[in-house]
Amino acid sequence: MNRIEVTFPSADPSCQLSGDLTLPPTSDGTDKLPAVIIIAGSGPIDRNGNVPSLHAYFNTSNNFAEHITSSSHKGIAILSYDKRGVGKSQHTHDKNCYYKAGMWDFVYDAVEAVKFVSDHSQIDKSKIILLGHSEGAIILPLICNEVTKSNANLKPIHGCIFYAGFGENLIDAMAFQRTTLLKEVNEKSGLLGWILRKVITKERLEKQYTDLMTKVNADNEPEYISMYCGLMKQPAKWLREHAKYNTHIALNEYISCHCLAITGMKDFQVRNEFCIQSTAEKLVPHAKSIEVHRPINLTHILRSTEEEAKVLNAKSLYGKMSKMPLDEELLAITDAWLDRVLFAS
Repeated sequence: MNRIEVTFPSADPSCQLSGDLTLPPTSDGTDKLPAVIIIAGSGPIDRNGNVPSLHAYFNTSNNFAEHITSSSHKGIAILSYDKRGVGKSQHTHDKNCYYKAGMWDFVYDAVEAVKFVSDHSQIDKSKIILLGHSEGAIILPLICNEVTKSNANLKPIHGCIFYAGFGENLIDAMAFQRTTLLKEVNEKSGLLGWILRKVITKERLEKQYTDLMTKVNADNEPEYISMYCGLMKQPAKWLREHAKYNTHIALNEYISCHCLAITGMKDFQVRNEFCIQSTAEKLVPHAKSIEVHRPINLTHILRSTEEEAKVLNAKSLYGKMSKMPLDEELLAITDAWLDRVLFAS
């Protein structure tokens, strides 16, 4: 595996994005390679798929790049990058750059990543794949459309991989998570269940959400808000823009490439029913192809578990699984799909 640190402009001219371009060990610089660009999920995520500021280390992007570039593929390059305001992608004078960014800012930064890869001497600009995880998957249609609209001589995106976010909307996902949590609390037995039902109620959860959105939608339209006595920042512009985004319309209107969508049956953060073939075909009627999967034990962090996956045990479960490799079934499905859409004659 040959990993090269790269930099390219953010859509914000005061910020340079920094990341890694990983090339297969067999690349000698003469052949044009297809490329996969990783679009990370929500949160201040770095090029490796980690959130160091929250001590969350999943190495999702690292593991994926290592697998793809060392597998039996004919050769694929991988680009992963620190989000603006994260890692080495720092703003010249604004330490709150990440928290001030909106959903569209991350879309435009992803377009800049496509521009960088397209201009690279070792990349085949006609075979660029976007791989989005969670929020990254949610915004893939917008990135595809902005690439198509760009005047930078870009080729249309060749394919999209939706990991744990196909057909989903961030606001609906948040509602799904609240509903799932309440169901778990109501099913919890014993003294702990009784205590939880006193503390976690539908009314309290809905009030928390309403209070949050009231602050987010304040008349002064804050870029971010402070929470928990100033101990935590919440991107407000980002939430406002997501609330206005209709995922299903975007999928219908902007997706015309090959698509792969995978959401696990043990994912309690997003719904998996969009990954039913007949449903998926209706969501992306203009796609060149659509392939969907719902692995039985796959969770939101792209690892599988035989245990019960619940919101109530998420912290301990995710901590345990973070040390595991990416799910073998997920990778095998992705390998076969990449071979088909990139190398099949």
